[in-house]
Amino acid sequence: MNKLKISNDNITLTSKDDKLSLSINNNSKFLGVQDLKIKVTDNTDLVIDCENFINKLDITIKILTGVHLNVYESKSDGEYKFQYKYYLEEDSFLNIEKIIDVSSINEMTIINLDGENAKVNYNLKTISKREEKYNYLVYHNACKTSSNIINNGVNILDGKLEFNVSSFVPNNIKKCEVNQDSRIINMTDNACIIKPNLFIDEEDVNANHSALIGTFSFEEVFYLMSRGINKKDADSLLTRGFLMKGINYYKEYLEGLINKYWR
Repeated sequence: MNKLKISNDNITLTSKDDKLSLSINNNSKFLGVQDLKIKVTDNTDLVIDCENFINKLDITIKILTGVHLNVYESKSDGEYKFQYKYYLEEDSFLNIEKIIDVSSINEMTIINLDGENAKVNYNLKTISKREEKYNYLVYHNACKTSSNIINNGVNILDGKLEFNVSSFVPNNIKKCEVNQDSRIINMTDNACIIKPNLFIDEEDVNANHSALIGTFSFEEVFYLMSRGINKKDADSLLTRGFLMKGINYYKEYLEGLINKYWR
């Protein structure tokens, strides 16, 4: 287990095993940009807890052949500008679970599936109160690679939430699995955006996307209210079910966030 604490302008490694190496480059710190480079050599977990980080941060993670990495990341408070670059070699697997509760965020994620059978499973949950923008570029650079990108957000208060997801499969890159699933529950009159893009130049690929912006359906709310649950509690229950789905590491933390906004 490896743990990173990213707070204010500091990056601290609070726990580390011998299965990854890490370097921090502060050469561009005067411009407000820091570089974090990680190489993962064996199966392990990485926990990244971010709180009120005030600089821009570029994170590069390289996962070697056959290695499985779980990344559990939370962000709270602050205005974030992060860029991620992931490089996955043959038979590697990357599982990402992210919980977001920030003032604002602009995030770019670039995923390179460079070796056969490389797989990524990405699951993000956010409660958006101001402007949040997430951009993804997923490159299937080898055959039999798999990507599953799931984004779920609840938009409240002054929130404006945007998901832009682009997946690429070139010609002759065969037998890939490409999935995008983005959903925003918009509890405001503010505009939210989902842009799902599939750039597929090969026929032997299974690719699909799902994108939905809206509120909980009348039927869902009515069903709960018909059983004696008031409207506010019905919204809270539905929000909990929507955000908690697929979350393992951050269950208690996410429960606390939901209670914070829907109590």
